[in-house]
Amino acid sequence: MGIFLDTYYLLKDNYSMDIFSELKLRNISINECSKATGIPYGSLYPLVHGKKSLARCEYSTLQKLADFLHCDINDFFRQKENFSVYWENEKTADVQIYDNRAHIKRYSNNPAKQIFSKDDIPLFELGEILSWRCWDKNRENIEKYLFKLGLTEYDPYKICRKTHGVMFQDKIWFKYDNEKLSWDDVRCR
Repeated sequence: MGIFLDTYYLLKDNYSMDIFSELKLRNISINECSKATGIPYGSLYPLVHGKKSLARCEYSTLQKLADFLHCDINDFFRQKENFSVYWENEKTADVQIYDNRAHIKRYSNNPAKQIFSKDDIPLFELGEILSWRCWDKNRENIEKYLFKLGLTEYDPYKICRKTHGVMFQDKIWFKYDNEKLSWDDVRCR
């Protein structure tokens, strides 16, 4: 029996890196991941589909997954940050992240000011929505842009955390918990 991480991570079952979403985003099947990592398909499937908690995983399995996904083991256990969506200085939505879902409380139904059409979405869908607020994944020299943000891989959550999801064509932006920012602080100049 291997070393389990549940006590190390204080029995934290909610993890921020949704493996299913990561594989789907990268267009990698569970079978391909299994072959590349050496983790048996039967062991990987329940992890990917949330039927087994990562907190109950052997350290060696987590390390193989982290190496394959080019991340740190701690990324599996960091809670993604809640944030608010603004149109200039008007709050249009709050996004609360729970396990593998995001709950959205909308304050505006104006389609120009709102990027969400539902009140509850899977994290994969949130990642897709956030990717609309990022550069194209296949953009020429994308590595240079990521490097300027201090990132080594294309991750819509991390990119939006750094850029606040600001774009030239609208006035939507994200404000994360405990930030004291306004539209004038983040807008494109």
